[in-house]
Amino acid sequence: MQITITRKNANVSESLKEYVESKLSILIKHYGKIIDAHVVMDNEGNNQVVEITLRVSGHSIFSKHESTNLRAAFDTCVIKIDKQLRKLKGKIQRKALTSEEAALSGKLITPRPVDEVEEQGSVEPLEPVLTFDQDEDEPEEKTGT
Repeated sequence: MQITITRKNANVSESLKEYVESKLSILIKHYGKIIDAHVVMDNEGNNQVVEITLRVSGHSIFSKHESTNLRAAFDTCVIKIDKQLRKLKGKIQRKALTSEEAALSGKLITPRPVDEVEEQGSVEPLEPVLTFDQDEDEPEEKTGT
């Protein structure tokens, strides 16, 4: 994961950079498909504003928080991002049910074997039907009832 840290009107100290990287690396444990992270820190009056944008395979996640303490604002943003990642991961996992799980849950209708259907006599076997087009000389064979 590539991490970009930007601090407006100030430099990013080495300790702050290490702190940000350690907190963001925790997010990878929950969702390993993070492509990159962009952290923007700014001063607005007496408050510190932190914005975090993550690019995750096919999605973009954003969080913004304002506090008097820079690290507190960053920590709150990370908590918000973590919740969003967990929600996204749950959605993706629910959509990615395997066919077997879907069949067991009743979401997928599996066809019965032809022999079983014929034995029960519920469906008559299909016989070929010949149809003629006016433009064609040869009959066309179609399957139908």
